Amino acid sequence: MAIDSAQAILDRRLIDVGVAGRRQAHVRLRNNGFARVWAQADRAGSMTELELARFLLRRLYPDLEGPRLDTIMDRLSLEWDAGTWTGFRRPDR
Repeated sequence: MAIDSAQAILDRRLIDVGVAGRRQAHVRLRNNGFARVWAQADRAGSMTELELARFLLRRLYPDLEGPRLDTIMDRLSLEWDAGTWTGFRRPDR
């Protein structure tokens, strides 16, 4: 499969900026992704903490579905009921 030109340009730029530049790009893209997901949650409206947790996890980790997600949600529910988990914290803006 041929690499498209946009991918080749991105790869070249990432090579050129070195490790520090790649790390900065990673942090910037990660923070942008989290900000977008929290904005989606805001637009989705009112949810319980557990509903919000499922919403966030499904969008941040799209491959996390089915039994794996259910197991995580069961654990979060138990910890919520025990008072040892208080929900996800919104990242600083």
